[in-house]
This record gives sequence, C-alpha cells and structure tokens, in this order.
Amino acid sequence: MKIKASRNYKELRVGAVVLLALIIILATLFSIGGQRKMFGGKVRYKIYFNSTGGLYMGDPVLLTGVEIGNVSRISFPEEVETQKIVVEISVIEEAAKRIRQDTRARIAAASLVYGKVVELSMGSADEPQIRPGELIRAVDPTDYSAVVDSTNLMVDDIRQLIWKLNQGEGMFSAMLNEPLEIRETLHNLSLSSKRLSHLLGGLERGEGALGVLMKDTTHVREIMESVRKAAGDIEEASLNLKDRKSLAGRIINDEEYGEEVMNDLRDAIKSISSIAAKIDTGQGTLGRLVNDEIMFLALQDVVLGVQSSKLAKWLIQNRRKAGERERGR
Repeated sequence: MKIKASRNYKELRVGAVVLLALIIILATLFSIGGQRKMFGGKVRYKIYFNSTGGLYMGDPVLLTGVEIGNVSRISFPEEVETQKIVVEISVIEEAAKRIRQDTRARIAAASLVYGKVVELSMGSADEPQIRPGELIRAVDPTDYSAVVDSTNLMVDDIRQLIWKLNQGEGMFSAMLNEPLEIRETLHNLSLSSKRLSHLLGGLERGEGALGVLMKDTTHVREIMESVRKAAGDIEEASLNLKDRKSLAGRIINDEEYGEEVMNDLRDAIKSISSIAAKIDTGQGTLGRLVNDEIMFLALQDVVLGVQSSKLAKWLIQNRRKAGERERGR
C-alpha cells in the first residue's frame, strides 16, 4: 500500500514538472510571437534582384531598421529570358501600409548572427500603397567585381615583375643577381666623387692658384659652390645606387639599353678619375694652377707689369680697337 502511494506521488510530481515546462514554453512562444508578430496576418511581396549575394530563406526583412518579417522564398523567375532572382518576403500587416510605390529594397549585411537582410525604405504618405503580391523595386548593391578584377591584374603584373627579377631579366635584376661588376663601378664612382670633393674643398680654403682666384672673385666663388653641390649630388646618387632604390623605365625592362648605359658610364668614370688624378698630382697646366701657387704669383706679376707699362697698355688697347673694327665689318 505504501509502495503504491509512493509511486502515485512520483508520477504526480513528474506530471507537475512536465506541465510547468509546457506552460513556460507556451509563455515563451507567445512572448516572442507578440514581439515579432508571429501569429498575426502576413502580407507577401516580390522583389527582383540581379544577385542575392548570400541571402537565405528565413533571413530578416527590415523597414528602416525595424524587423517586420522575413524571406519566405528565393527562386528563379518563370520567364527564362529574365536574368533575375525572385525573392519573396512576408511582412506583418501593420507594416504593409507603409510600403508604398517609392519604397525600395536592397540586400545588406546585418551582423554576424543574421548574415544578410532585406532592407526596405519607408514609403511616402502621398504615394499609393503596394498591394499584396505586387513587386517592390530593388536597388542592387555596389558591384565590387570590377575592383576585384583590377586588383587581380595588378597582382599578376607584380608576379611577372618578380619572375623577371628571379630570371635575371633587365638591368635592375642584374644588380640584384650579379652585383659584383655593378659594385666595382659604383666604388669607382664613389672614389672619383670623393677626390673631386677634396679638390673643391681645397679651392674653397684658398689653396692653390685657383683657390686664391676664388677668394678674390665673388662670381667665381658662386660657380665653385655650384660645382661643390653637384659633387655632393653625385655622391648621394652613388649611395642611392648602392641601396638599389632607383632604376626604372627602359633600364629595368630593356637589357640592351641598360648595358649600353653602363658601358658609357664606365668610360666617363674612368675619364673623370684620370683627369682628377692628373690635377691632384699637379700634372698639366690646370694641375699646376691648382697646386702651384708660385705659378699663379708669377702670372700675377706679369699682369701687373703689363698694367704699369704705358706702351704695353697702349698696344693692348690699340689691338683691341682694331679687332672691334674688324668684327663690325
């Protein structure tokens, strides 16, 4: 008797728990249904899109941000020649009266939960209402395929350039893959530039005949300053070449033209180095003028002697006037 009463009590307790769970489930359903109008009347509309772009059945439909329904069907149109996708939506009757002829539909990204949604714009009050089952005009989202295609083309160009560099094509690739000869050329260019800079520095300090001349003449000083800056630019250019930062156009893509340019550059560097070495060691007239101040003083004495001689001055002026008359004929 006690066992039977205990069993009845357990069954009663289980039944009470199940009944309570059903009440909670029903309350939850009615609560959600009240919020989302699940049990109210629905109105259906059609929308034609060029592409649904990840939209699925059941995705929300929003009217200016407020959820009013969902996507009920996605299909192809019956007309084969119509290259569109038919999206059917179901919205609550309360919101249907706000869907007017100027209402527009578009597919938009909602969130990580929803993925995509159909957004409807609010219609104007003076526009007629769209009747159930009729078409809502669509505004297709921006097509990014052209941007993607252009990006792919750019990536292909970069790949081709890298392939050429790896294969040793072009002058720039030669600098990357066979740098020994290029380094020697740049080293010679740097030495010549430093030697030229040293000579110009001596001229600025007034060393040698040309240095004294530069001290006495403002115009000559300006010229030498420009030359010094040019030497600095040459040295800077050589450093940039060592860093492998600049070679473009034909030099990159035309190997024959690049070789021709490098050969001309080597010849010019050798000539400059030879001339600078001769000047620095005092060879030739210019070398003596730069390094031998006695020669300059002797030349200055000759000029002073000519200026102090009336006969010499008269002879120079006479010959100059004769030359001017001869040139004027």
